[in-house]
Amino acid sequence: MELLAEAGFARLTMDQVAARAGVGKASVYLRWPNKVALVAEAIQHRSGVVPDVPDAGSLRADMLAFLRALLRTFGAASRAMAAVTGEVDSHPELRTAWRQSVAGALTGCVREIVERAIQRGELPPTTDVELLSMLPVTILQNWRLEHGSSPDDGAVERIVNQFYTRA
Repeated sequence: MELLAEAGFARLTMDQVAARAGVGKASVYLRWPNKVALVAEAIQHRSGVVPDVPDAGSLRADMLAFLRALLRTFGAASRAMAAVTGEVDSHPELRTAWRQSVAGALTGCVREIVERAIQRGELPPTTDVELLSMLPVTILQNWRLEHGSSPDDGAVERIVNQFYTRA
């Protein structure tokens, strides 16, 4: 993941991976048939950066706590993740790994928060759970593209105030 962050997906080579690992290139190819498979497995292992789902008893508190924790855990991995998200459209295997690991886990966490809010009556039963579950992670992932910097606590506050707080 460190090398991916440094080189980016397009410039990452199996030679670089072998050199960083201190092994021969043939050893790398014994485990992964190509760069996409290697990066896909790295992504799946990276799903450990997904924070625990808080349960403070309110949609606003839970969403703030989760998104703030997400910013902290993703800080170190953000460049590598950005390198991958830019390539998922052109590599089906990479897209599948991304959806099954990091993206799927994050959306699942937000879904849990949204579904609990519906059960508590904070959101109506007709709430589009899928949309509200994807929304904050998608915004945070695209923040760097739009603003040229990583999202911060202010971005989290804006997301929660706009989409997860009753008027």
